[in-house]
This record gives sequence, C-alpha cells and structure tokens, in this order.
Amino acid sequence: MIHPLDSHYNYRRFYKNLTKEFQSLQFIVTNSTDTAQRVRLWGANSDLSVSTTDTFDNRFNENRSIVVGSYPQGMVYNPANDLFYVVNQLSDDVSVFNSQGEVLHTIALASIPFTVSYSPIAITVHTKADSPNYGEVYVLSSIRDSISVIALDFTISEELSVIKRPTSFVYNPIDDALYVTGITEANIFVIDTPTRAVAQRSIEGIPSSMGLDSDTGNVFIHIPVLQEVFIYDTAHNRVGLIDQVTKDIIAWAYHPLARHIYGILANDASLLAIDTTSFVASEIPLEGVGGSIAYSVSEGLLYIGETTNNQVLRLNADNDFIDPYPIVDFETGIAIHPTSGLVAVSKATTNSVTLGLVVKQGVSIKEDYDEYRQEFQFNPALVKHLKIISSDRLISTLELEDVSISGKRDRRFLSISNYSSPQNFLSVAEVFDIDGCVIDGLHRWYFTIPAQTTITLLIYYKKLDWFGVLENELDRQ
Repeated sequence: MIHPLDSHYNYRRFYKNLTKEFQSLQFIVTNSTDTAQRVRLWGANSDLSVSTTDTFDNRFNENRSIVVGSYPQGMVYNPANDLFYVVNQLSDDVSVFNSQGEVLHTIALASIPFTVSYSPIAITVHTKADSPNYGEVYVLSSIRDSISVIALDFTISEELSVIKRPTSFVYNPIDDALYVTGITEANIFVIDTPTRAVAQRSIEGIPSSMGLDSDTGNVFIHIPVLQEVFIYDTAHNRVGLIDQVTKDIIAWAYHPLARHIYGILANDASLLAIDTTSFVASEIPLEGVGGSIAYSVSEGLLYIGETTNNQVLRLNADNDFIDPYPIVDFETGIAIHPTSGLVAVSKATTNSVTLGLVVKQGVSIKEDYDEYRQEFQFNPALVKHLKIISSDRLISTLELEDVSISGKRDRRFLSISNYSSPQNFLSVAEVFDIDGCVIDGLHRWYFTIPAQTTITLLIYYKKLDWFGVLENELDRQ
C-alpha cells in the first residue's frame, strides 16, 4: 500500500492543507522513570491524573564527578560569582568550580605552597549584597589559627589571626561579622568584616561547634562539658538555653521556612531541632549517622547527608522526611545552588566532588495541556491528524476510549508501527486513522511511554458545536 506521504511533494502539500484548514496544538510528555509508564490523556470529567501510577521515587541524577585537591571537606556557594568553593585539608588549598563541573581555579593558602601548614577545615562566604565585602570567601585553618580571605579575583587578599585551634565559624549577615570559636578558650572571636576589628566575648565554657539563625543573627553554641546549647544575640545577650544535649554537634543548618535550626549529633542517628522563636528543642531520628547538612533555597528543604548508609535525607518545613535518594559513598560536605538546586557533595577519600540534581521521577506534561483539557471539556474538538515524535522509541499502541452519553465504553486500538513516517526516522509517526476522533470531557487516550523517553504530540483539529455532538451521539443510540 502506498503511504499518503510517500513523497516530499505529498508531504508538503498535506501539511500545507492541514495548517490552512485546521487548528493545531502541541505538548510534550516525559517519562523520567526507569520503567515504562501508562499515560492517560483527556477525559476531564473524571478528574484523573495523567499517570496511572500513584507515587514515584526521587533519584539523584549524577552528571559529573570532578577531581579537586587532597581530602576535600566543607563547601560553599558564592552568590557574587555563581561559583562553588571547596576546601582541601591536606593540600592546603581551595578548588573553585562551576555548575558544569569545570575546576576554574586552585587557590593555594600559603604564598609559597607547602612551606607552612594550614589544614583548612571550614569555609563560608560573605552574603550581604550591599557591603563592599560581598562575595569574599573565608577559609578557617585549624593549624595556622587563621582565616584566609579570598577576594573575587581568586587571590588571598589577607590573612586574619584568630583564636588558637579554631574549630567552627560562621558569617553573620545581621551585624556583618565573622564569629569564630576554638577548643582552647571559652571565648568567641567576633571580627567586623568592613573594619577587621576584633572583639572577644566570653562564654560559659569551651565550645565544640556553632550554628547561626540568619534571620535574627542569634548564634547557637554547644558546650559539651555542660551538655548545653547557649543562644546569644548580636549584642551578646544570652537569650536562650537548651539543656541535656549530651552529644557533640558536628554541623548546623538553619531552615528559614520552619524557623528551626538543626544540628547533627555526633555518632548518633538523630538530629537536634531547635525552634528559634520559643527555643524549645526536640530530637528527630535519622536512618543513619549524619555527617553534613545544608539548606536548599529553591526547594525549601533541608539536606542531611548520612555516612553510614550513603544517602541524603530531605526534611521539609513540617519536619517530615520526603523521598530519600542515594548518593554513592557520601562522606563529607554538601553545598546547594540556590536557584537551580544543583547539589555538590565532597568525597575525601577519592579527592573528588560529585555534582547532580534531584530528579522527580514520574510522568509530566509541558506546554498548555491542562488548559486545552479543560477547554475541550466544554468545547469539544474533532481531530483530523496526529503526529508523534519520540526522543527514543515510539509508543507501540494508542488506545482511544469512546464513551457514549449513556456511559457505554468502547476502545479502539491503533498500532503506531503502522504509521511510521516515510519522510523521517522511525521515531516519527503520522497517525491518519485518528481522523474523526472527538476530544471532550468523556473520551480518553491511553498509551504506554517507554522509560526515560520524551514524546511530542502534534494534534490538528477543528472545534465542534456541543449541541451537534449531542445530536450525533443520540443518533448512534
């Protein structure tokens, strides 16, 4: 049998007439799961979802693993230049990379590399956009007892002396200062970033770690010997106290939507959650021992990396975990791009950083499908032609479910392999036998889309008069 579009001339003439006499709509259906999925279209009267699968799991889509310096630890995202920075503890340097996984700079902390030991352990960034120091990156070195300041030109602009054996520091945007604690003194070093002036503030004991409420500027300091967390405002007034904190807190993160600050308890499968308004604390069980924690601005979720089971949990503002996903051999740091949601995780044993995105698996439809679906519910369309374009494999069968006024259902099956376009590759089908199909609130289309496949549906149609459709349906009874 000769195909209606067996020549380029016939193909052009056919589509010229289609575009002249009929309206068209186009939308894209994507199956991001690893299995074939059943798809259901149209039939707005039933208010059913596109996919017949109820729930889907998220997965971490690793797209790049990059080599950095020796024994990478903490990471930070710099909003001033849209780049990530990671401290490399054993090579005494900082690697700077972009979202594409390209290492752009390696910044040595010593003016002559390897002549002086630094042992950088933590990193933070100046985030106050109206400050002349915006975008400065600060690196805390435990052996050098210093903070190295990295300017936006990727040079070390200065080195600030701090408390002996520093272990923790934060940048506080409320008073534009760096807060530093160490394991040798019951003090906080507060460095005013515009002037570099230093103030020492006494605290109740030797601290182990420090967290920051970036909305109020309150700092949360854990003192292990007292088994307490002390809370100070920017004027160093003690505004709260959490007692019976029996384990060290190794990492902190603030969740602005939940108005909670969270601390990972050392060698324990639990998370300390503190309400930053009432200063009431509770513990949230984890699935494994936590190692790192970060807040995702784009998703409004907290990421908690677990070292014992190589996964990252995600916590929402209601303190509920959602859809864990695996990260292979998760070890040390997490940093998250605030707009794209790109996640960077560091692995010390392989001197690498893995970049990836959390992919919401499922079936999705782009363009204006929902609007057309609602419109055709009350203003039916009569289909003339359907063109299907696939990114990989075509669907095998299109099922057309015809529903009469009385509720009688009848299905017609179109084998898509019979409609392969002779003008294109096998990933394109020209479905002529759909001519006369009605799209309204009752009729539905069904098909199975292969795993990891995107298809484009191009439909040519004419609007029908609703009363005419009713008359035709009644004539069929």
